[in-house]
Amino acid sequence: MKLTRRKVMALGVGAVGAGLAYRGLKGQGIAGHALDVIRDVYGPDIAADPAAFEFSQAYEAFVLEKGVQGRMLDMGYWAGLQTLPYVSDKLSRINDSVIDKFATSTNVILATERNVPLEFVALFSPYENSCQNQLGALAYSVA
Repeated sequence: MKLTRRKVMALGVGAVGAGLAYRGLKGQGIAGHALDVIRDVYGPDIAADPAAFEFSQAYEAFVLEKGVQGRMLDMGYWAGLQTLPYVSDKLSRINDSVIDKFATSTNVILATERNVPLEFVALFSPYENSCQNQLGALAYSVA
């Protein structure tokens, strides 16, 4: 079978269409994966909170700001590649990052221990907003 320009373009459009359909059905990406990690680690009640959704959107923006590497990571989650053996090892490193960023960017420990509302102000960065570290502000330390 000879591949003409028309066939290649049709295949490309079909692949993009299938990807968008899968994206619409699955509705994930880095933000969705971050919510899944939060649900697994901190529980479904915390993951259902609007502050957790705000955090996941900010975390996705943080990863996408990393340029091509961040966009490729996002595409890996949209395509569902995180379940493949080699890819899962590389992509699973983001789980630790989500756990750490969520703990330092929200008052999740205080919210779970004392039943106060979950708050998310900004994504913690030790260089840009070091005073926003919720663990340090509440006198918690990471062992």
